[in-house]
Amino acid sequence: MKKITLILFAATVALASACSRSTARIEGHIAGANGAAVLLKKTAMGKLIILDSARLGASEKFSFKVNKVEPASFYQLAVDTLGSITLLLHPGDRIALSAQAPGVVASCQSSGSEDMQLLLQLQQSAAQSNLALDSLLRVANSDDQQQVTEARRGIARTFLQQKRRNTTCIVTHPTSPASISAFYQKLGHELPLFGVPDDRFLLRMLIDSLRPRYPKSSYVKSMLVKLDELEAAARQVSLQELMSQATEVDKPEVKLPDAQGKTHLLSALKGKVALLDFWVSTNPLCLMDNRELMPLYKKYHAKGFEVFQVSLDDDLEQWKSAVEEHALPWISVRCPADEGCVAARDYRIENIPANFLIDRQGRIAGKNLYGDELVKKLKEMMES
Repeated sequence: MKKITLILFAATVALASACSRSTARIEGHIAGANGAAVLLKKTAMGKLIILDSARLGASEKFSFKVNKVEPASFYQLAVDTLGSITLLLHPGDRIALSAQAPGVVASCQSSGSEDMQLLLQLQQSAAQSNLALDSLLRVANSDDQQQVTEARRGIARTFLQQKRRNTTCIVTHPTSPASISAFYQKLGHELPLFGVPDDRFLLRMLIDSLRPRYPKSSYVKSMLVKLDELEAAARQVSLQELMSQATEVDKPEVKLPDAQGKTHLLSALKGKVALLDFWVSTNPLCLMDNRELMPLYKKYHAKGFEVFQVSLDDDLEQWKSAVEEHALPWISVRCPADEGCVAARDYRIENIPANFLIDRQGRIAGKNLYGDELVKKLKEMMES
């Protein structure tokens, strides 16, 4: 009987030890946030599931225990309307956070995990870039064309600077799961930093570094799918180059309905200079492009210039409202991205906004022309 008791005791201790190793603990103090609700969430099937919650008292402290933590797992800590912090946890982690309201993300400090510290630095860097973008977008809404042009350049610089920072992070820390977040990070209104074919080299290096350490990670599996997508896109480069010299015969047709249900064909614009423009009504860069297009449309429309604008909006009513609110005078049609837009596939659209300038013979004369480049090229085509 004594032997059996000892065996059961040893098994109980071993089980408790295993459970302890699979848990993580998060403790924190958010100064100036007395009464705020703190939610701990985990991503599951593309959705955020609330795991636990707490209401900050006079001490302004909280503590969460997370069970069944998988290696390199991402969670989210949401503090009312004060902001959200992405967490990176490993089994056995004990992470301490401290922050100051209202700038929870900007003021946050972390200890207990090098991976979490690196991830926090990435979030704070992106937060600074987003502040810069918000400021530039406000300037871009002015009526001063020079200010709009400068704002566009500033937006491009901010984007590229953040992409360089994240690239440095990935190259310097290729075995840290925080680099997964660095690759998938977005700026502003869901603007991804990475996702063009040339990014596949960086992604392949990251996968090769992480896969030996985390062979069962769902994030690594997702990156493999993304790599396949970028490889496929890269194989289309030569086709895209051919498209830039395409004739009307081999240029893909676009046939889509407008807000009233009337069908429009791109080929019907034969004999005109046309701008085939792909956009989303919630994207601030697209809205800024529309503002820049307005004076060009008014100047050249009577001379044979037309805009054929294809929205990839999934929400029909949202798109209709945007077309009406901004009083878009050109051809506006819709091809929902969530339904696998054929036009976006045919024209190999990888990023929004995107456009193709088509001459009177139906040949593609330019791609992704904006600002001064579009003004110069359109003037050349319309006044020659």
